[in-house]
Amino acid sequence: MNISRTAIIGIVLIVCLCAPVMAAEKVISGPPDLRVSIEGSNEYYPDSMVTIPVKVENIGTIDFSSQNSANVAREDRPNTAKNVVVTLGDGTAPVSVKTDSQLVGDIAGGARTKAPFEVRINDGAPAGTYVLPVTLEYTYLYHADEFSNDALKYEYRTAKKTLSVEIVIKPDVQVTVLSADVTELNAGTEGYLTVSVQNDGQDTGKQATLVLSAVSGSPVAPTDGSYFIGEFAPGETVTANFKVAASKDASGSSYPMGVVVTYENSEGDKVSSKPVTIGIPVGEEITFEVVSESYVMYPGEKGTIEVIYKNTGGATAYDAISRISAVDPFTSNDDTAYIGDLAPGDTFTAHYHVSVSGDATIKGYGLDTEIRYKDSLKNSVISDPMKAKVTIQSRSGLGTVLTNPIVITVLIFAILGAGYYLYQQRRQKQQ
Repeated sequence: MNISRTAIIGIVLIVCLCAPVMAAEKVISGPPDLRVSIEGSNEYYPDSMVTIPVKVENIGTIDFSSQNSANVAREDRPNTAKNVVVTLGDGTAPVSVKTDSQLVGDIAGGARTKAPFEVRINDGAPAGTYVLPVTLEYTYLYHADEFSNDALKYEYRTAKKTLSVEIVIKPDVQVTVLSADVTELNAGTEGYLTVSVQNDGQDTGKQATLVLSAVSGSPVAPTDGSYFIGEFAPGETVTANFKVAASKDASGSSYPMGVVVTYENSEGDKVSSKPVTIGIPVGEEITFEVVSESYVMYPGEKGTIEVIYKNTGGATAYDAISRISAVDPFTSNDDTAYIGDLAPGDTFTAHYHVSVSGDATIKGYGLDTEIRYKDSLKNSVISDPMKAKVTIQSRSGLGTVLTNPIVITVLIFAILGAGYYLYQQRRQKQQ
């Protein structure tokens, strides 16, 4: 004879009402009924580390419960899932689950909890919908026997069930840098960077722009850092030229720079590809050195000093012009010299017309000098200051005598006197 669930509830209710002391608590319900889902969005991009929050919900209900207050009450409900362990699997999806099984505790009927899992979406994962298995292991109250008004015997059973959740891997633009070539980039100058990239993703980027970005702490940065592509289809290759600048701190090494493509995806959202880091080699700084010996001059002298410059750096200086700063006791009306192009290791001798005051102190001097030049992109650059050495010496021997004002005066009078004497002698002979 089949008896309906409603009839059973009615019979139990009558029994409980008629005999309130015959049992501690009467409960009619099924075992736990667990469901799983993903909380929030289930859409992810390839080549990303994501957190998938798996929500576990117990929809098992108690159909009927009656308790006699004189007797002991049940501690557990038969629809409570106890000590629930949640395990997320990879299935056949192109992902890798990084989080182990998680103990989330008890889940009563009508309650829910959440277990977050770290998941790596594989690089190059094909777009599509994938199923991930979710295994639930737990115990539940199967039966309870009453020995007396204060004693119950519980019988528990274990359960294991495998459910599933769905994730969606979305198509995107994935940038692969095929080449990155640098031309004439030295520390303290600008140069050219030619970058070739390919779309290895599955989405066509619309209104796409190739963008260079500086990396924090790197001495290399783009001068003009964007190149408009337009439509960037899967498998398409694009080559773009950029100007990049390197500070003086960057010398003889390679430094990082980011490459990314911003675009409008198939859903019309403005997004960016995952950044790719490339290395930018930087040549040595263009530097100069004064290699000439100290030039000797004398107080009160006007003359031409020679200063020899050498390019000790790693690149050619173009249209170079040298300049010297003449300060007391020096003066100059011609303090610049045109050098032209000076390649690494080359030297150039500059000539400057300089006057020395008559009261100049006898010692060595260092005249400030610098070189203004252009780099390969015709940017004007000024070198670090250098010193051109000049030594002021006193004249020795005859030179010293001839520079003495008193001696010069005496000589002038002597010459005039001798001339007058010769003139008088000639007149007497003529008479």
